[in-house]
Amino acid sequence: MDHPVDVLDQVVSDLDAVVRAGSVSGVSDAEKLDVLRAAGDVVRRAEALIVETVASVPARPAGSGIRRSADSSAAAA
Repeated sequence: MDHPVDVLDQVVSDLDAVVRAGSVSGVSDAEKLDVLRAAGDVVRRAEALIVETVASVPARPAGSGIRRSADSSAAAA
């Protein structure tokens, strides 16, 4: 199986090709609804992947991700 980033890069490339082709301009309204359904499926899966990835990161103490700039830390001293 390919690395998840490789798979996602391919998905982005495929979506770029669909958008560049202007493939929805000449399709029927029914086909446009199918495109919207499929695009919604893509968005939902992408959101699920984001949630799953964030949830897999180990918990960190509150405030551990806050960084101070050099100016604000010097002013506090």
